[in-house]
Amino acid sequence: MTGPTVSSPHEVTDPAAVTLLVHDRTRRVLGAFLGREQTVAGAARETGLDLRVVHRDVQALVRAGLLRVIREQARAGRPVKMYRAHADDLFVDARHLPQQAHDGKTAALDTLFHHAAGREFRRALSDFAPGWGLRVYATPDAPGFAVLEGPRSARPLSPLDEWQGPPARMLSGTPTARLTAAQVAEVQRDLILLMRKVADFTAANAGAGQPVLLRLGLAPLTEDECRNLHR
Repeated sequence: MTGPTVSSPHEVTDPAAVTLLVHDRTRRVLGAFLGREQTVAGAARETGLDLRVVHRDVQALVRAGLLRVIREQARAGRPVKMYRAHADDLFVDARHLPQQAHDGKTAALDTLFHHAAGREFRRALSDFAPGWGLRVYATPDAPGFAVLEGPRSARPLSPLDEWQGPPARMLSGTPTARLTAAQVAEVQRDLILLMRKVADFTAANAGAGQPVLLRLGLAPLTEDECRNLHR
């Protein structure tokens, strides 16, 4: 018994077409024509966008070769054009993507994460009785001192050993480590399992619960980059 045939996606390299595919709204409009025929008015109803905006986007998609007119449907007055995507499976190699398509969204997510985490931490601090601050104390090992961020009564422990701070509904950190290739693969698997767990929780909650932004990452550093982090 053979499985279903999987066709290769149509590769898009034209800069104008790539620009339309990385834009959220024009991609949304194109989605109304993937796998089926559709009119401009039908696409406007489906996407909830203004008819004039959809008409303008459709014309741009046609010029870029991403949409084509399949047929014209007769009616009283001017015939209605039926459009369909040039291909129902499109692929853009990352090397053809504009840089801002990567950097812009990542920067926006990072900014939102740090803003939301900071807001939650300030809220938690206001309810935290022991007080929170920066502690610098002498140690017998080089360089002769250590820095601890935490409550006045905090013991010198790593945050990964025991959290001694306010019960905030957030977690933020950028730890550095030295891992083998096998260990990197193991950590990647663990992070994927965590993301799946969060996705399962979200599906089970069916729209209820506190909205949260989960930021996970694992990126190899050069030796110079690692040294600069600790200067």
